[in-house]
Amino acid sequence: MKLIFSKDDNNEISLQLQRGTTVEDFSYIEMVRQLLEKNVFENPDFVGSFSDEEQGKIQTMLDKISKILEDNND
Repeated sequence: MKLIFSKDDNNEISLQLQRGTTVEDFSYIEMVRQLLEKNVFENPDFVGSFSDEEQGKIQTMLDKISKILEDNND
């Protein structure tokens, strides 16, 4: 599963989820469903002016989400 983070001119962040070649609006339910099937985030795409720090924080958050699901499936 791939997440696409976009930032507009007002620094508003939006999120989309890509499954295969299909891009759809983000849904927590769909994200969890996908992670339960295969607990892997592909490297996210960042559209707009995301700093390295912002990208790092987002990646850390995704790693923590994967770790929580991994721990609960053991």
